[in-house]
This record gives sequence, C-alpha cells and structure tokens, in this order.
Amino acid sequence: MKSTSIAVIGIFALLVILVLLLPQSTKQQMQGALFQWISPILRTGASVGHELGGVRGGLKRLDELERENEQLKSENEQLSAANSLLKNLESEVSRLNRALRFREQSPVKLIPARIISRESATWWNTCTIGCGSKDGVAPDMAVVTESGLVGKVTTVGKDVSVVLLVSDESLRVSVSIEGTQEQGIVSGTRASSTYAPDLRIRFLSKTAKLQPGMKVLTAGAGGVFPSGLVIGTVKDFSAKALEGIATVTPAVDLADIQDVFVIIRQQ
Repeated sequence: MKSTSIAVIGIFALLVILVLLLPQSTKQQMQGALFQWISPILRTGASVGHELGGVRGGLKRLDELERENEQLKSENEQLSAANSLLKNLESEVSRLNRALRFREQSPVKLIPARIISRESATWWNTCTIGCGSKDGVAPDMAVVTESGLVGKVTTVGKDVSVVLLVSDESLRVSVSIEGTQEQGIVSGTRASSTYAPDLRIRFLSKTAKLQPGMKVLTAGAGGVFPSGLVIGTVKDFSAKALEGIATVTPAVDLADIQDVFVIIRQQ
C-alpha cells in the first residue's frame, strides 16, 4: 500500500476520533452545517422526483382521456345509427299512412301487393308483385300507388303477377290534360339503365296550349284504366308536322316503388 493512502486513512481515522470526542453541541452544529451544505442537492433530487411523478400522472391522465374519447366516439356512432334508423322508420310510417288513407278513400276496391322481383334488364318494363288469382287479380287490371298510375297486370299466377309498367313503350293509355279539352295517347320511351324514362303523349292538336306542370290523367277509354288516375305532369310540348307531342314526368317514382295496389274490376 502506498504511503499516501496510509496517510489519508490515518487522517480520516483521526478526524473520526476527534468528532467522537467533540461535545454534543459542537457535533450538532457540524451536522447542521453539513445538512445546509447538501440541502441544494436534496432539493434538486426532490424536484426531479416531483417532476417525474407529474409526468407519470400526466401520461396516465392522457391514457384516460384517450379511452374516454374512444368511448365517446363509439357512443356517437351508435347515436348516429339510431337516429338514421328512426328517420327511416318515420319515413316508412309516413309512406304507409299515405297508402292506408288512399285505400280507405278510394271509390274502387284495391288489393295491396308488394313488389317481390324486378330484373335489371327489364327495370323500366315489368315487375312482379306478390298477389295473384287467389286474391282476385286478373289480366288487364290497373296497378297504382297513392301517387298515380304504375301500369297494368299482364300475366297472373296463383299468388304472383307480372305488371307491365307505364314506362314501357308497348303500354298505351288514353289520357286527357287537366284544364283543357286535349286528349291523346301516352306511352313510355326508350330508357337506359342510367336514367328514368319520360313518358310521351302523342296525337295532341298542334295548337294545344299546354304548360309545364299541367296534370295528365287517364281518360277511361278502353275499360282497362278508370278515368281520373294521375299519370304525371307535362314537362314540355312541341308541335310537329301532323300532331302535337308532350313529354310527361311520371307521377310515380318508378325507380323506387315498393308497394302497389291492384284495382279489382268487377267481372
């Protein structure tokens, strides 16, 4: 062992002996001075500990806020879904109420039917409804909604029937224009899958004073369609070489029909 190390150890031992031999009051003064000397270090350590505790608490609070935020998002999504469902139900109830009033106020017998099949290739031509001969349905009976004419029955099974829509080119209906003496024949127009077809009235007089918005009604000729059924409203009118032709916007949203009524004609 080096002599310097021996000297340091000897000095340290001497200091310890001297401290032990000092009076109690002197030792207390020395302890106070030592504590005062190291107090900045203690305060720094305490401050660091406090800051670390604050950071840990802040991180914990952030986790809680994140969980609360996710819970609120989930509850908001559930409320939005419930609100959407309520709006759909309200719309459905309103539609059914209109249909019920229409049936109750109708002067003719109506059989309710739901559209059960509709092919995309013949979307604007035909649809299949869930009632047939057992319900009293027969060919050439008119099919309507509370908004107006849908078409007529063509093929009848025991509990299903095919309806030819008013938008089909082959369906011809005699019509009159409300507020005028004009009469003509309405039929569908060629349509595509991207837009709903207009209807077209032919055989009008070239001098017909037709204005957009005028109602187009069934005239009752032929016995298939009762008179006074709404078909649509005049969209525009043009005079050709031999006749006047009007374009008609259908009264029934043929793209979105769900429930219809068959007018039961007395045989």
